[in-house]
Amino acid sequence: MSVPIANSAEDQARRLRHKSQDARLAHLAVEGAGISPWEADVLVDVINEVYFTEPEERPLQAGQMRYVCVALSEGAGKPLQRCKQQTVVLSLLDRDDPKVLAQHNGDGLRRHRIQRLTEEAREQGGVLSQEDLAQLLCCSVRTIRRDIRELRERHGIVVATRGQQKDIGPTVSHKGVAIGHWLGGCEPLEVARKINHSLHAVERYLQHFSRVVFLAGKGFEPLQIALTVGISSANVKSYLEIHEATHWQSRYADRYREIALIGDQHFAAEDQKKGPASRPRSSSGARRRP
Repeated sequence: MSVPIANSAEDQARRLRHKSQDARLAHLAVEGAGISPWEADVLVDVINEVYFTEPEERPLQAGQMRYVCVALSEGAGKPLQRCKQQTVVLSLLDRDDPKVLAQHNGDGLRRHRIQRLTEEAREQGGVLSQEDLAQLLCCSVRTIRRDIRELRERHGIVVATRGQQKDIGPTVSHKGVAIGHWLGGCEPLEVARKINHSLHAVERYLQHFSRVVFLAGKGFEPLQIALTVGISSANVKSYLEIHEATHWQSRYADRYREIALIGDQHFAAEDQKKGPASRPRSSSGARRRP
């Protein structure tokens, strides 16, 4: 698949213009609507997601690139030349990468990136092949196959490549496996070791999952949850799918009770700070971050 990369100077100028527009919008929201700076930043993120849903329109962040791959809707057996293509934005570099490299060496970092890139592509309606991953990570297809086999056999993680679509469910992605270990009683540090991830990334998955589950239980809509938690609607959807696949299992009951208890305690503390009449209905309470 092709790798469209914009001219460096032009792309930098576009990012600077977009940052200036974001800052101005956030300032107007704070001054005009009286919301907090954090709420204004989240509002800007949601507006960007709604109005810049196409990868071609979305400004690139540092370490990101646009990549053209096969659309997720295409079957694995269809000839490549007849497949619909999808442009996705991939994070080739991420702030967690140095920590993963220090903890798990170069092989561990490559496997971490394989998981990140394939999941990002799926969230945007695309699917990467082993050949795509080899091109993106500057290694051989044989190395990618070995890494995918290692992730599956040692960690129970099914990498979402084009040939493995039929095997992919919400609980076998790297996020799903991490959350499954935690729901089963493992602490974050142990989860990070089990799935070859940084502790920071694992803690982020667990925090986002807990907030999404709690707010969904309170009747919040997915877009309200995205606004409150500060993540994309695609991420909210993936966390809700994991919840749907696990919440009925008795072995996870303790963790789900813990999520509900901590969330209720947070809301009670917020109400005590603001007074008994301050708690909004769930339809207007999406600004409050549990």
